[in-house]
Amino acid sequence: MTILHIDLETVPSQHPDAREQARQSVRPPGTLKREDSIATWWAESGPAAVEDAYRRQALDPAAGEVCCVGFALDDADAVAVVRTLEESERDFLLRALKAINALLEARRPDPSDPAAPWFDGVRPHLVGHNIGGFDLPFLRARLWVSRIKLPGWMPGPLARVGRDYGDTMVLFAGLRDKISLDRLCRALGVASPKADGTTGAAVLDLWLAGRHTEIAEYCARDVQAVRSAWRVMTGEGCEPWAA
Repeated sequence: MTILHIDLETVPSQHPDAREQARQSVRPPGTLKREDSIATWWAESGPAAVEDAYRRQALDPAAGEVCCVGFALDDADAVAVVRTLEESERDFLLRALKAINALLEARRPDPSDPAAPWFDGVRPHLVGHNIGGFDLPFLRARLWVSRIKLPGWMPGPLARVGRDYGDTMVLFAGLRDKISLDRLCRALGVASPKADGTTGAAVLDLWLAGRHTEIAEYCARDVQAVRSAWRVMTGEGCEPWAA
């Protein structure tokens, strides 16, 4: 079975009106009733509240956008494709999908092989951390927004974890609980991608500053960490035992 480990990095909407939309969603505390108190709150706390609301768009597939896709096939090196500042999300998504498809196409058997006619490309088993709760639905939504047909290897909205894709968070914590990738890696004794202090919260600032190599390296570390955790939990490299 070919496993495609995948991870996304996202940013808030890049539409010119995105911050104004965020501002409209912000409300002063309900305890403030007087107009002068509300005005003071807007002057002192409003800008930070609007900025926080704007940045939270990166977690909302209806508003946020994809800026990096990291992936690795089986034992291959992790690759991360980063969107340029001048690139539309649609153009970026097409570029990222083409990069993944190129790797899958390279796994296609020799057409002269007698068994080849039935083969319709490699359909990998996707694996990620919280992939069912974030990466897959976010990527699907942004492909729909961009009017891009979902690739055949992507599980659909009704896909089931464990059957159609693998999720390291669910595998460790179950369907009801959660665990961060950093905590999971530390628990399993594998290298954490967050060890240098970089987190997803830093991606927007790094991206706007043009520090795209740092984003690519961070995303690739996420992919590598997911792969290491997945292998531990599925028994690869673990000590066998006898009853």
